[in-house]
Amino acid sequence: MKTMSLFLSLPFLLLSVVTASCSETEICENVPKTCPVVACGSPGNNGLPGRDGRDGTKGEKGEPGQGLRGLQGPPGKVGPSGIPGPLGLSGAKGQKGDPGVSPDSVLAASEIESLRSEVERIKNWVTFSLGRKVGKKLFLSFGEKMTFDRVKALCARFQASVATPKNAAENAAIHSVAKEEAFLGITDEAKEGEFVDLMGIRQTYQNWNRGEPNNANSGEQCVVMLKDGKWNDITCSDSFIAVCEFPA
Repeated sequence: MKTMSLFLSLPFLLLSVVTASCSETEICENVPKTCPVVACGSPGNNGLPGRDGRDGTKGEKGEPGQGLRGLQGPPGKVGPSGIPGPLGLSGAKGQKGDPGVSPDSVLAASEIESLRSEVERIKNWVTFSLGRKVGKKLFLSFGEKMTFDRVKALCARFQASVATPKNAAENAAIHSVAKEEAFLGITDEAKEGEFVDLMGIRQTYQNWNRGEPNNANSGEQCVVMLKDGKWNDITCSDSFIAVCEFPA
């Protein structure tokens, strides 16, 4: 029964809603045409802003500003060296230079000849007062007795060697200079009975005293010139006059 009465009152309720809605607005003059149900209400609030759009195309560069220009900044770091480039073409050959000046041309010819003459005079004085010259050898005596090893060291210090006669003339020159018993640059240290000079060359010229060499006591490996110019084998540790020969 209640359901039936509710159904009968439904048109009345609907008309009441339409009438109430139209009473709140002045534009509802013709209800059937302009005021549909629930459509004519109050304006709603503004919604939230939408998302930003995409960036547009870049504009043209603007004119430079009118302000003062700032100070220039410090230079940046030097970058790494690049790869060396290929070799260039060879340049043109230059002109031939002037000839160099040799040391001899610095001195005049007359000065060179004067120096040579002076050297020859000095050599003649030394030969006349202290030594004897035979061929290309100059023999000089040190005037002191010493062992054979010391004689070799002494002569070598003055760029000379122990006097070694290769013929009778050289033997006589050494005898004249020594005036006493003197060592000769002859030994048989390498092989007994085979006498050689200090270069290891066999001694072909010999002037042995009678009965020599005899290698007495199996220790005589050096050679000494006696006061008469003859030779004798002797112990190298004995001391005798030192006579050196120089190239002349």
